[in-house]
Amino acid sequence: MSNGVFPEKYLKKLEQEFVDNLEGMETEEIKKNILACESHLYEVENEKEQDKDLNDVREKVKELSKKYRENKSNATAKIKYCLFVLENRGVNLDRNKKD
Repeated sequence: MSNGVFPEKYLKKLEQEFVDNLEGMETEEIKKNILACESHLYEVENEKEQDKDLNDVREKVKELSKKYRENKSNATAKIKYCLFVLENRGVNLDRNKKD
């Protein structure tokens, strides 16, 4: 952001009116705007944490995906152990080096 060009991925989320108004603001007004936005973010996060429906759905997703996470975790552990054994047998595991 310090190269004088604001990232497009954020700029496209802003209303042109906001951008135009901010350009004309004094430094202290901009700082107050930042504080107001931070306060709003805090409120939104707090509401999100208190959202019973959202939390219920999250718990349901966690419950339904448990077997997939466990299977993936087990497969990852097996792969890591296989690689460990091969490495201890002197097998070169570096993709960039030829045996």
